[in-house]
Amino acid sequence: MEKLQVNEADLVLIGRIRKAHGLKGEVELVPLTWNENRFSKLARFFLRLKSGEIVERHVQTIHEVHKGLLLKIKEVEDRTEAETLNGAEILIPETERLKLPKGRAYYDEVIGMAVIDDESGTQIGTVKNVVDMPSADIFVLDLNGTEHMVTNAGEEVRALDVKKKELRVRLLEPYEGKAD
Repeated sequence: MEKLQVNEADLVLIGRIRKAHGLKGEVELVPLTWNENRFSKLARFFLRLKSGEIVERHVQTIHEVHKGLLLKIKEVEDRTEAETLNGAEILIPETERLKLPKGRAYYDEVIGMAVIDDESGTQIGTVKNVVDMPSADIFVLDLNGTEHMVTNAGEEVRALDVKKKELRVRLLEPYEGKAD
């Protein structure tokens, strides 16, 4: 495979290859995006192989199946070659991301945000992770070494500002934060 010179920081994850499917080089794709229809328009993407190498690839066909999506990559000839891609990540340039509905943000934009107490305006921690749950997203906060979880469907999250990189909260459980 030919290695491509691309800035990894400019790429975002949209899917992962689960395993090879059939004998003609198709792979099962696990979508990691809010809109699975985005794959129907995908022509070119990048693969991050298990070795860490990033290579450019092209979509030959893609269609839905009961477990997700089946992807045929133009550069992959057979099952043996497809099996080497198990666990590979599918990436696109950040500039090709789909526009989100108003008030939404991509997880990688939320992780690392400052957590601001809505009443005092002071920073009380950072967003450590986002967990996708059926009813709502759960924000895992690091409040000066104490892990705290809040849901975006509850009363605690007041505002999410991607431009300011801030998540404003009003915690319902008392938080005894200690200033550094």
